[in-house]
Amino acid sequence: MLSKRRLATIASVISVLFLTAVLRTVQVQLIEFPSHARQASAQQIGSVDTLAPRGAIFDRNGNVLAVSNRAFVVRMDTNIVTDTLSAATYANIIAPALNQPVDSLRRRIESIIKDSHATPRTLPNIIAYNVTPDAITALKEVIHVKRLAGIWEEEHWTRAYPFGPLAGPTVGFTTLFGSNFSGVEAFANGELAETPGVRTGRTRIDLLDSKPTLSGADLVLSLDINLQSYVERRLAQAVAQNGAKSGNIIVMETATGKVLASASWPGYDPNRVLELAADPDTAKWLKDPAVSDIYEPGSVMKVCTIAAALDVGAVTPDSVFNDPGKIIVEGKTIRNSDRAAHGNVDLTTTLAKSLNVVTVQVAQKMGAQQFYRGIQAFGIGNRTGIDLGGESAGMLRTPNDEDWSKIDLATNSFGQGMATTPIQVLNAVNAIANDGLLMQPYVIQEWRGADGQVIVKNPVQRQRAISAQTALTMRKMMRTATMSATPEVAPKGYTVAGKTGTADWYLRGIKQETTMVTYAGFLPAEHPRITILVKFDEPRSSRWAADTTIPVFRDVATRAVKLLGVPPDLVSSE
Repeated sequence: MLSKRRLATIASVISVLFLTAVLRTVQVQLIEFPSHARQASAQQIGSVDTLAPRGAIFDRNGNVLAVSNRAFVVRMDTNIVTDTLSAATYANIIAPALNQPVDSLRRRIESIIKDSHATPRTLPNIIAYNVTPDAITALKEVIHVKRLAGIWEEEHWTRAYPFGPLAGPTVGFTTLFGSNFSGVEAFANGELAETPGVRTGRTRIDLLDSKPTLSGADLVLSLDINLQSYVERRLAQAVAQNGAKSGNIIVMETATGKVLASASWPGYDPNRVLELAADPDTAKWLKDPAVSDIYEPGSVMKVCTIAAALDVGAVTPDSVFNDPGKIIVEGKTIRNSDRAAHGNVDLTTTLAKSLNVVTVQVAQKMGAQQFYRGIQAFGIGNRTGIDLGGESAGMLRTPNDEDWSKIDLATNSFGQGMATTPIQVLNAVNAIANDGLLMQPYVIQEWRGADGQVIVKNPVQRQRAISAQTALTMRKMMRTATMSATPEVAPKGYTVAGKTGTADWYLRGIKQETTMVTYAGFLPAEHPRITILVKFDEPRSSRWAADTTIPVFRDVATRAVKLLGVPPDLVSSE
């Protein structure tokens, strides 16, 4: 039997233990509870990125030019799949699920394994792109049955271009992970790109918070896919017929600067960019030559020279110059393209016969400062500001440059010794058609945000190149010259005002037998609605623009006025 003293001791110990337990309970439940609750919650809560598609691109009639589709990539852990034996095993197991050839999949896996030992690594650990949801379901089943480790899938949005190569260089392309390199896709990436969201919740229990996922804005282009399709077919046909190396056709709405069609040959299919980029012979196609390639435009620039001279009063429409057939500048002889002397001629005849010698005299009469001020007012030597990626500024030496000389003034007057882009030349000629206003050309005419907001592009006037009166005078002179020298350029029932341009082609500083040829013009001549440029590089059928570009201009103009509903300006004699 326990003594009273021992019972008291035991009771005291039990009391202390009980009190300790109570205090610990209070500490855990009241003091430490928030911390433990946070830890428990953190173990249950997960955050998952949510995806949204990149904005779609449409033509002016609602045809889909670019769209994002749900797809997957399959990745591989090179710490688990480490050798050729593993590569063969994995390829044999998963190739049927992915609907891919076993050998090609094995080679890809082997390449990734080999690259994993390189410094730096150059290949991503992706063994399959653009995998369909059905294939992913089959792959997961195989992974589960075979207990494969080191293989997993990731969901993405892949870009598709339903019309393939049609308008490819203008639309541009984007890679799987959103790197944009060309065209509208590059220029408008900020508007097209999606805003990823995040879903935060207790795993398999409930949603705690979410940041909304926003799709990119949809863009509506000014391109007319029907006109674009015809222009591309006609360009391909003309390149083949003329044996040209390449070519461009651009159709612009005169008053606004909207690009209605823009074709380049060779173009490319944005759906095939990975394949094309892997081959150096085709990788160079992945651009838009209409805005990125520069060339000497030749005599098409004479209209800018004469217009600038008229605008400052250096000449009048009735001014007469003597053409001796050649002119010497700084010891260099400049001749007319026909090597003939034409005596006393006015400016309309100068345009009709494309006389280099007289055009040099016009520039000299203006003086260098007025000439370059005038030619730059037409946008020469500067980017047009068109909403396409990769635009070049061209090249124009002026008296402010150390290497400029008087021979530059002479050759620049007729479009040689300078470098322009096709869109730059078209925009310059369009200023004459547009009452002297130089526009900022554009292809994006509307933004449609994921929030429902619609923004419509307003035409932008960059600057006044010449006065409205000078522009009207030039249109009349160009119409007379065109209908006298090349009446076959005009569609039936319409007048055209335009100018040919032929420039020598130099390769690594050596003059070649081939040329660069251009025709730029507008119609109807005195009240223009459409401005068109046709350009070929190194045609073999003829070295002259008149022989190669004019039939194409006429055909494109004929189709354009019909599709766009432009009424004729000539009364039929029938």
